[in-house]
Amino acid sequence: MQEAYTCPSGGRRFRYSHRPPPVYMLTNSSDPGAAAMMDLFVRVLNRAAAIEREAVDIGHGVLLYPSEVHLIDLVGRFPEENVSGLASRLGITKGAVSQTVKKLEAKGYLERENPAGDRKTVYLRLTERGREAFAWHRGYHEAVNRQVLGGIAGFDPAEIEACTRVLLEIEHIFEACPAVREAHTRAFLERRRQIDIV
Repeated sequence: MQEAYTCPSGGRRFRYSHRPPPVYMLTNSSDPGAAAMMDLFVRVLNRAAAIEREAVDIGHGVLLYPSEVHLIDLVGRFPEENVSGLASRLGITKGAVSQTVKKLEAKGYLERENPAGDRKTVYLRLTERGREAFAWHRGYHEAVNRQVLGGIAGFDPAEIEACTRVLLEIEHIFEACPAVREAHTRAFLERRRQIDIV
């Protein structure tokens, strides 16, 4: 049975199969709406992270992990890129790409290709099985995008603008997180050091 849950700040009502449990409470906020929004945001991130860890079998009897599917997708979209270029697009090391390539070669999804006379440059090509995985991945994202667009189609322009502002602010917060974490860790260690001295 689905239950309606209204954000405490009086916002839009959402339907859940159960009332969402609090995940994270803002300890320095007296605004229950902000705390509920943070709970929801953390839950969404956790669900997205869980999806990104799940392997999938697209009918070949072989599990493909997200890192493998993402590499298949990039090879399909950017066949002119070599391994270094693909690593740069993925934001990972060339060695990490090479490890994933070995796994995908063993599974029959990719093959390596060297240009004539150039043993250092390696291009990747999708096999028939790889092209099927590429098509599956593109179709999956189209289906998800349709679902997202259908979900927000009922929002009025002011709601979309407000959501956009919130997402942009969260993006800025994430960009600042490494510096905040570093400053917090330094302060934490200094406090701990002061306690150890006393």
